[in-house]
Amino acid sequence: MKRRSQLFALASLLALLAPLTAQADWERGARREHVVVARVGAFWPYHLRLEDGRTLELHRGTIINPTGMTPRWGMLLRIWGHRGEDGAFVADRIDLIRRGHRGGEDDGGR
Repeated sequence: MKRRSQLFALASLLALLAPLTAQADWERGARREHVVVARVGAFWPYHLRLEDGRTLELHRGTIINPTGMTPRWGMLLRIWGHRGEDGAFVADRIDLIRRGHRGGEDDGGR
């Protein structure tokens, strides 16, 4: 049982670290899928500004999990997307990692 817990903890850690290494892909390559982990700076329809100043676009098919969630300042998100034809980063899927700013309420592992 202890070994299973350790393996689960390691797998969870690797799952969280993989998107962090993919952040370098933000500037590279068009038409490739990218993953970004960042905090929300601002949100308005079809646009999301990250705390670090980067802005990305959403489209009608962008999936936001949990369903019905509206990105708010300080939320930690994992964002899957691609470069659009105009060079803008377009979000295809957004998952909430944590609510609140800097160590706020956990969302239960989503």
